Amino acid sequence: MRYPAHGANPATLYQQLQLEMPAQIVDLSENVNFLGPPASFQEVWSAAFEQIALYPHEDAEPLRSDLARHHHVLAEHVVIGNGAAEIIMALAKRYRSKPVIIVEPSFSEYKRTLMQQHASIQSLIVEELTSYVLPMERLKRAMIGAEAVYICNPNNPTGVVTPRSKLLELLQYGQQVGCELIVDEAFMDWTDESQSVIDLVASFNNLVVLRSMTKMYSMAGVRLGYAITQHAANLKLELPHWNVSAPSMALGMQALQEAEFCENSRQQATAMRTKVTHWLKEHGCTVTNSETNYIAFRLPSCYDPTEFYFALLKKGIVLRHTQNFVGMDGAWFRLALKEPYKMTAFQQAMEQFFL
Repeated sequence: MRYPAHGANPATLYQQLQLEMPAQIVDLSENVNFLGPPASFQEVWSAAFEQIALYPHEDAEPLRSDLARHHHVLAEHVVIGNGAAEIIMALAKRYRSKPVIIVEPSFSEYKRTLMQQHASIQSLIVEELTSYVLPMERLKRAMIGAEAVYICNPNNPTGVVTPRSKLLELLQYGQQVGCELIVDEAFMDWTDESQSVIDLVASFNNLVVLRSMTKMYSMAGVRLGYAITQHAANLKLELPHWNVSAPSMALGMQALQEAEFCENSRQQATAMRTKVTHWLKEHGCTVTNSETNYIAFRLPSCYDPTEFYFALLKKGIVLRHTQNFVGMDGAWFRLALKEPYKMTAFQQAMEQFFL
């Protein structure tokens, strides 16, 4: 049985699992903001029509400069991609045929793109997933002789944030042993940003920070992500010309003006996360200490996770399976926090399964 590599696209999931798709679907497998895009995007989108006949700026200006000001970094340290996934693919070329560490469980695109470049991949598995504490001593030993280590922070799929102090320790150690640190902060804007390491880019030439504008601003269909690193110019060489469209840039620039929208989104996610986490624990589940717009949970040991997953699919409730998350192996589920009626549908389906 072949499970899809990512969440979203329920029709593909049902097709690959050879299941009849119910008429009504509640998709809790993808982590895009359930509030939808900011209202201001509608006007920006309409205005962008005037630019579709023109080639966009090769360096994605003026968005690149806006991002630099937003993060208080140099513009030459910013490189923008057609989604963070494009940056991840370009980054993998940097490590062609070289030894690389991935702290797992984590985003599957790291391994997929590194495998395309014939990198030698070592998976270093976090054993306690509830708090997702990095195994620092094991990690440091593995970094000796490695070209880079990939760390997702906040972690996907657990939503747990690694303290900045731990990453600073690894950066300093990486300088000593010649190992770069790739820190994927795709979901950092769902937190208060206090644990971000973006400001360290100026001081560490062995740091690459990845960011995505997909999740918070509900623009997965637009594709917009970026990296902040002293190696931005080298990464840019691996990207196609004109890889960022003019409408994408316009929406990205507007997104940086949406502080109130972001704060409202974080507040709603926090309230929902607290409520759902409490409910799951009341039902005997183990839940990760997430700080994002998703959580991961594991059923009580008396229930079969595969049976549960398919029981919910038959009711039209789509969770993110963890069959391809190293260290989870299908025993856990990632649950996106969505509209209240969708969470209620999930809870009702779960309670029926427990009967």
